[in-house]
Amino acid sequence: MDKKMSSDAVRESDSSPEFNHTVMMTALSDKHQVIADLVGGKPFHYIDYPVHGNIGDLLIMHGTLAFFERYHLKPRISAPAFSYNPGWIEKGDVILFHGGGNFGDLYSEFGMQALREMVVSTRTDNRIVVLPQTIHFASMEARRRSARLFRQHPDVHLCVRDYASYEIAQEFTDHVHLLPDMAHQLYPIVPKHTATTGALLISRMDDEKRASDSRDDIEYAAMTDWPVVVGERERNIDFFRRAMRSTYRLGIGWNSNKFLSRRWAKYSGRLIDDAVKLFSLHNHIATDRLHGHILACLMNKSSTVLDNSYGKNSSYVSAWTANSELVALRKG
Repeated sequence: MDKKMSSDAVRESDSSPEFNHTVMMTALSDKHQVIADLVGGKPFHYIDYPVHGNIGDLLIMHGTLAFFERYHLKPRISAPAFSYNPGWIEKGDVILFHGGGNFGDLYSEFGMQALREMVVSTRTDNRIVVLPQTIHFASMEARRRSARLFRQHPDVHLCVRDYASYEIAQEFTDHVHLLPDMAHQLYPIVPKHTATTGALLISRMDDEKRASDSRDDIEYAAMTDWPVVVGERERNIDFFRRAMRSTYRLGIGWNSNKFLSRRWAKYSGRLIDDAVKLFSLHNHIATDRLHGHILACLMNKSSTVLDNSYGKNSSYVSAWTANSELVALRKG
């Protein structure tokens, strides 16, 4: 049983006089060793990587790719959820599901949770590892149903990013690991320019925005959100999605995924570079985007963290980054 937390979070460094942002970030990037141990040198699949313009999800993906490189791991296949065939799974393969904030029913229309549940239900002889996630179910019935499915699998490992998710995860499996977001593998990211402008506000425009939140007390020089940063590049992103879907439907998904995943990794790196260039211009980041905060941390920039609709950001900061001298969490 792995009920003992696989991390003591960052609290272990509270009393150290040398504790600072750099020490914290380096320690966080070292905590993913447990995932490499779970793979254990076996062939593995990296499933459900994002093919869209959410910079946060892309930071997770590129952090995961950096993790593979760091630990000399090479997946047999990498694929987004919409062009992955569970029939490709062979005996002994380990299945790694992409991390993030979509474990639950908040984004059920995109099929990520459905794919995880289907693989967990049908591949009980394969080890399954869900990379660090925040768990959130609006429906308690959906949560119970999903937990029952996961409980039927003897070797599913659920990595979670905060204490609240850790408690919920106990319903799903005895193999629970408290770990930071995979984007921490990208530390450090060097700014592209010297900051010449005041604060940048990255403010959500989607369903995770807090309805009652006010920005009136925040001073900022510019405001944007990830879709605005991506801008016209969305047309190129759509090209990748259509190419992956069409080749999968033609029955050549295995080979096309191998080719297109490399091309997508290279192109999506440009989207991250765009965000890095934008952040580089500003001396402070205020954001209700979790990865607005994490990117600021990766770049050694100060940030003020505002919460999202269900407390994901404050939970993450409390678990991992609250002790940094560069991080402030706005309550309420």
